[in-house]
Amino acid sequence: MFGRVTARDPYRVLGVEPTASAEELHDAYRRLVKLHHPDRNGGSAEATRRFQDIQAAYEEVTQRRAARPAATQPRPADGSVESRIADLEREVREAQAAKAAAEKARAAAEKAARDAIRRHQPERPSDEELGYVTTDDSFAKIIDDIVDELGDTWSEARRHPSVQRLEDLIHRADHKD
Repeated sequence: MFGRVTARDPYRVLGVEPTASAEELHDAYRRLVKLHHPDRNGGSAEATRRFQDIQAAYEEVTQRRAARPAATQPRPADGSVESRIADLEREVREAQAAKAAAEKARAAAEKAARDAIRRHQPERPSDEELGYVTTDDSFAKIIDDIVDELGDTWSEARRHPSVQRLEDLIHRADHKD
């Protein structure tokens, strides 16, 4: 299907039209990379060459598209409002997918960093062992401790001589009537 192209057209290498969406371009790239990956083809020289051609073509297309102003990006021949809305919805989905992928990558990087630290400092106790882990009821525990402490303080304050003298005065004033 794909012969070696001398004047290499990256769209032809990837098997897509120049008006293909970013999603279609990426799907074609992923499909071809999986198909021609050297590990999947026993390390054959032809598979390796084809794999490298596909990667270079994809990189060239993405660089071309990134350098091009949005107004000159290829649009489908159908210029209807519905097709433009569909394009915008697709772009939103792509942006959401990119955001999700970035968040997933960030979480994976944090985990990798924690794991690397553990490997290099195996004698260091874990955060759980140090008691750094918080639970859902930690706020309730703090409030309970505060209530207990204040209750103890108020109980002790009632035994203070000044407070007892004041209570006696109030009691006498109430019973005088």
